[in-house]
Order: sequence, then C-alpha cells, then structure tokens
Amino acid sequence: MIFRNTTGFLGLLILLVIASCKEPDGIGLDVLPEGEEMPIAWVDTFTIDARTVGYDSVLTSGLTTYLLGDFGDPIFGRVKSDLYTQLRLESVPFDPGAGQTIDSIVLNMSYSGSYGNTTKFGGTMRFGVYELTEDLISLEDTSYYSTVSHTINPIALAEFDLRPDLFSGVTIIEGGDTVSLPPSLRVRLDDSFGQNILNLGGGSTELGDNDEFVKVIKGIAVKPINASMVAGNGSVMYLNLASEASRVELYYHNNEDTTSINLTINNSGSVHTFFEHEFPAAITNAVAGGTTTGANTLYVQSMAGLRMRLDIPHLRELRNLGVVAITKAELVIPVDQTVVTEYGYPSSMFVTGIDSGDGSVIVVDQFESSDYYGGVYNADEGEYVFNLARHLQSILNAPEEPDFGLYVVNAGNSTNARRGVFNGPQHPTDPMKLRMTYTIIE
Repeated sequence: MIFRNTTGFLGLLILLVIASCKEPDGIGLDVLPEGEEMPIAWVDTFTIDARTVGYDSVLTSGLTTYLLGDFGDPIFGRVKSDLYTQLRLESVPFDPGAGQTIDSIVLNMSYSGSYGNTTKFGGTMRFGVYELTEDLISLEDTSYYSTVSHTINPIALAEFDLRPDLFSGVTIIEGGDTVSLPPSLRVRLDDSFGQNILNLGGGSTELGDNDEFVKVIKGIAVKPINASMVAGNGSVMYLNLASEASRVELYYHNNEDTTSINLTINNSGSVHTFFEHEFPAAITNAVAGGTTTGANTLYVQSMAGLRMRLDIPHLRELRNLGVVAITKAELVIPVDQTVVTEYGYPSSMFVTGIDSGDGSVIVVDQFESSDYYGGVYNADEGEYVFNLARHLQSILNAPEEPDFGLYVVNAGNSTNARRGVFNGPQHPTDPMKLRMTYTIIE
C-alpha cells in the first residue's frame, strides 16, 4: 500500500468506506455495543519488497537430530554436511585387563530419515572417518555453529561407499547374545584406533575419567569425500544420536576374556555439524539480484542455505487514518508451481523479525497457537499463510522504532535439508501478498 500523494490517500479512504459496508468474518463485531460499530477495512495491496539472502551461520550443536550427507540438489546445487563428535566411555573407570588386544572397532549411528536420493543407482555417497587432532569443547561450555570445522589426522580410519538403508535393522552379536539395532550407518574402523585406546591401560587417568579421556582421544569426524556429486544424486541423512544405538563399539580380548565396551556419541559430550553449499549460477544471481529477482522468484533452503528477507515499506502510513487496530494480517507465500521436483517442500516455515545486526528475533505472534500463527504448508492451496497481526501492530504503535523487516526461514534449519522455490510479490498470476483486516478506532 503506497500513499504517494493526496490522490492515493483519498483512494484508500474510498476503499475503506466500501470495505466498511461489508462485515468481515471472525473479527468480533458481535461483541461491540449497538451503535458503536467501527469502520472495518480489508486490504491486500501492500507493497512488499522481497529478496533472497544467505546466512552467516546457524546453531548445529545441542540438537535432537544431526545431519550427515552429500546431495547434488538439482536446483540449489551441492550441499554437504560433516559430523564432528567426541567419544566418551560408557562407564568409567575402564580397565581393559592385561594382554588387551583389539578384535574390531565399529562406528554405528542410527538413522531417523533422509532427504534426497537413496535409490540403488543414484543414492551412493563416499565418506571418510578421521581422528580429530583438535579438542572439542563440552556443550555445557560452548555452542557450535555451522561454519565451524576442526583439524583432523588426514589418514582415514575408514573410507566407504554408502547408500543409506532406512528400513532394515542391524543384527549384531554382543556378549554372546544376538542384539537388534535400528536401521543404522555402520562401518568398521581401523583396528589401530581401538588398540590406541586399549593401550592407555587399566588404572590410567585417561580411562578413569571422561574429561581426561577426551584430551587424548579427541573424537572423530565423518566427512563426505567425493570430489563432486551429480545433480539429483546423493542425500542428506538424519541421524538420531540420542539413540543408544549411536556409538562406537570396541571389541577386544585380554588374557582372561573376550568382551566389549561402547563409546557414546551424544550431547553429553560434544557433537555438531558443519555445512557447505556449492550454489549454481541461477542461485547466486538471484541473491545478487536483490528485490529485482525477488519480485518474481524467491528461494528458501535449510542447512544455513537461503532465506527470504521482506520489507513492508509503507505499513506505517496506516497511521494517517488515525488509530488503527489490526485484527488480522496474513502473509501469503505461494510455492512456484512451475518448478517440478520430487523433493518435498518444508513442512512448515517461520517468519521472524530482524534486529539491527541482521539477526533473527521471534515475533510475538509465534507464541500463539499454531492455528493462529500458521506457517504449515497447505498442499491443496500450494502456499504458506502466517498471521502477523500482533507484530505488525507493534510496528504501528512504535513509529519512532526502526523496522528492519522480516525473514522467512525453514523450520528446523539445522535438523532437516528441505528447501523450496516461491513466488515473489510481483508474480503475474499468484503473487505473495499481505492480506490485512483492520479497524479505525478514532
């Protein structure tokens, strides 16, 4: 909505008079005393300036799900995720006994899903497992973000090809018993790694306390190592590291027995992921094109990829009408129906405010119920709808405060790999829009 001159402002007044002759649904007119009805207007012609922008980073530690993978997205380009984690002794002190000798050491991480291609001919990826040469800090003392990586011993503990099987469980023999594990990434590591742990010896400080253990055995990194990934091939796997099945299994024998011990992988230690994107020219041009490209097409991608930045430059001109109470303000974001893809859109997205440092801040509407706030993908309509009435009202009520705009982001940015292409506010047939119902109080 633009009040460029007196003629434009009078046009709004005419719209208001027309709209006030109609009674919108669901805004509480029935509770007003007789004779005190106030004029109601409904408008969906606000100017929105929209652009696609990137991220500095996102939090990737202290999560419930961790990402690992290598996906050649046919629209967004290649996206990779490395996993870094400490290993902690399941129980301390640990005494491997005299004559301790490694039998095998195995990494097992439980799946909880994936995004991309897991078919026989398109799903294979290649990974390496490496020992860390740099300390990780406990999650009690720090947080890790998606731009943080760590130094490793370049000699791999394992290199392997993988096509994730998300449906078949794993059966192992543990302590003479048959044990069933959930579908998992499972790979044998070099025996020397396990022998180095055993060689610390019973009664050592390192095997008696996990804080001392991780100073010597600093952890592992799991990284995709293909030089390239074909578009449409590969995937990003979702790992449930809270599962007891996510661990390193150390099998060994000593002079008296054959036994095993587990090393845990979870938030009790330190674990996080590192994301990397290789955007194609179409994406980099869209970011560089700002509101020119964003007028018609916008991109959102998880894993610290892409988000929308929106500005409603003429919102505060509503104050020219008097004291305005916004009863509903729906931001409607349609998906681009011309983009045919077999990969799903985000199941839900968030709208956040923006602070003076370009950081995200929660909008007050998000504290309401999901029925009120919205943001869930409506596959029938092919759109997302957000009610931002309270946030936009706060902008009207504080004209002296700067308004830095809004971000639109994928929910679960660090824990899923979903993305989407969306229509901008000047799309010729199905544009993004702000639908607002408001009342002039005085």
